[in-house]
Amino acid sequence: MLLGAVACSDLGPVEDTTLSTQELLVLSTQASTPSVSQSSFLVPNNATTVRRLLHADAFNTLYVELRFPSGSLRSVNDQPVAADDSVAVTAQPRSGAYGLVLSPNGMEFTSARPAVTFSFALYGDLAVADNSATYASRSEYANALALWFEITPGRWRRVSGSGFDGADAVTGTIAEPGSYVVAAPR
Repeated sequence: MLLGAVACSDLGPVEDTTLSTQELLVLSTQASTPSVSQSSFLVPNNATTVRRLLHADAFNTLYVELRFPSGSLRSVNDQPVAADDSVAVTAQPRSGAYGLVLSPNGMEFTSARPAVTFSFALYGDLAVADNSATYASRSEYANALALWFEITPGRWRRVSGSGFDGADAVTGTIAEPGSYVVAAPR
């Protein structure tokens, strides 16, 4: 009977997982990856806004796409955002890895949350999994990738519903501004 209780304790939702930075294998970019610039842009609350951050290469290869649905902005610093208002948003890509910092910090979303898609087909460095005891191959590591949110410095929570989409990309939704990475448990 005790064995059954122990086995059931591990059945909680994987989205409730929180790990330290040391417990994650963050997807890095290859050493020769072209840079991705920070982007600041206005998000009107009465229209869908799509912003693509691109690698500075000859093909404008996608790094991340952010999609803010119409009506997704609730408030900024406890000030309501009306349907005709716009909010200045900044997306800062992480250097050497797949992730970003989204601001302003006081931004709150409605249930129509922004979506992100990180594309790592060309510049993702899956070699971080080569010496892993958890993943037998790079493809197994890629399949385990998800979006993680930094809840406190050095502590990350898996974003509910995020994950590998089968096309060398990780997708998810953003519940709040802050720091996000593409990673899998070590």
